Amino acid sequence: MKYSQFTAPDHPSFPENGGVIACVETTQVIGGGLLMIMAAPAGLMHEASAGRYFLARCTEPTPWAQAHDWTLSLRRPLFVAGWRPALSTPDGVERWTLTTPALEDAGVRWLAARKPGECVHLIGPLGNGFTLPPRTQRLALISEPARILALAPLLHAMLDRGGSVLILLKAEGVLDAALRNLLPFAVEVHQEADEACWRARLREAMTWADAAAAALPAHETATLAEAVRAARMRIEKGLVQCLVDVRLACGYGACLVCLTPLANGRWTRACMHGPVFDLVSLSSG
Repeated sequence: MKYSQFTAPDHPSFPENGGVIACVETTQVIGGGLLMIMAAPAGLMHEASAGRYFLARCTEPTPWAQAHDWTLSLRRPLFVAGWRPALSTPDGVERWTLTTPALEDAGVRWLAARKPGECVHLIGPLGNGFTLPPRTQRLALISEPARILALAPLLHAMLDRGGSVLILLKAEGVLDAALRNLLPFAVEVHQEADEACWRARLREAMTWADAAAAALPAHETATLAEAVRAARMRIEKGLVQCLVDVRLACGYGACLVCLTPLANGRWTRACMHGPVFDLVSLSSG
């Protein structure tokens, strides 16, 4: 067998078997989630679209390992948290900031253990992300510390247009200092752990905002819908978009592990038709 079969790439590239090879620059656990900055070849992304994702193969990116090592057989999703185009970097490669909340997962632990210079095989970007309505001036971002960075591109887009951003987090204890340092000073941040206080804050946020984006555990969708109804009488299309909490494994709708129930009684494949949905689609008005 050729030595090259066991040699991992050492620079960003497009391999012959498809996908993309991205090289790790930093990995950091922030707020209970994983944040990775990776160098990648230019041309895959044209903007940092919140809610879109890459799928990472959690094994060494050598030809032999890609063909034979199925210890962690399913790919793990990494959501887009930021992007620097090649034109703004001296080495001509793009910088992707990617995040995922599931630190207890074996595949995510494998990703978190990657050292600078090591490479990971990715496919993507995949899925449909958030859209920021053109007239929005007051944006509420509703999440928890481990998931909030998946909404970061929306935050910066809103501030760039001169709007206001409110972040509402469901969490106990003191907010991770590293996470707080990543959030602009212009952003108002509220944190609640008590369930009654959380519901009250949700209602206040939905009364104030003219658009909202949420990245929450699946069981919180009903609570969010209830708060919207309390604040607005009904759920209006375009008001709230949600990044659904499902397993994303194949990216092409073949494995069906991402099936998501809809308000009309049907099911959809979140990896293809999401993972961002209007709250109207998930909960009846």
